[in-house]
Amino acid sequence: MIAILRANPQSAIEIDQYHERVALEINSIPVEFGDWVSKKVDLPNAATSLLHPNALVARQYFNKDRGIFATLMIVQCRDARDMGGHYPPVCYPGNGWMQYPEKPARNETIENELIRVYSFHRVAGRVEREITIYNLFAFPTGALSTSMSDVRKLSANYEYRKYGAAQLQVMISGDVDQQDHTWIVEEMLKIARPAIDAVLDAQLKPNHGEGGTS
Repeated sequence: MIAILRANPQSAIEIDQYHERVALEINSIPVEFGDWVSKKVDLPNAATSLLHPNALVARQYFNKDRGIFATLMIVQCRDARDMGGHYPPVCYPGNGWMQYPEKPARNETIENELIRVYSFHRVAGRVEREITIYNLFAFPTGALSTSMSDVRKLSANYEYRKYGAAQLQVMISGDVDQQDHTWIVEEMLKIARPAIDAVLDAQLKPNHGEGGTS
């Protein structure tokens, strides 16, 4: 399969056009959606410099009807290898957050998609904060995954890694009722769906990621 791909690679122009389409969709993620309004969230420079993003959007959404906040982040890199060090078990502890030993990462199915769920907490003085992160990778092969090992497999493929990879995160604060989480993530997936679909639509036939658990 790799030999066939190398014999018939898509042109650099086609690859650039793909990345331009993805960037357009990510940068077009709506500021308002239904009862949600949002504002831009600044991410740490250390995180964005490692990612070398082709497109990156981070927005905090507020639901006017329910009085609930949620943060949506979606990032896409031109080279899948740049995604290797950026996922919740690495980037959040690097910013002072600790995973709960009694709350190990798990997979949940939301909107028919398998999503990885992480729980973190951080103490500042006498104040303890909790957050839950819902994480999902999207690949140009048309596959979605919860697994960093799938990102590494894509990165190891000389042809495919030129198309990059994307990651979606939804962050929900600990003061939000757990019963609202599924609905919130469903809403954030609706907001991000055109961008996710653009990532998946590189028209590469073989699948190199099938939703693992690592």
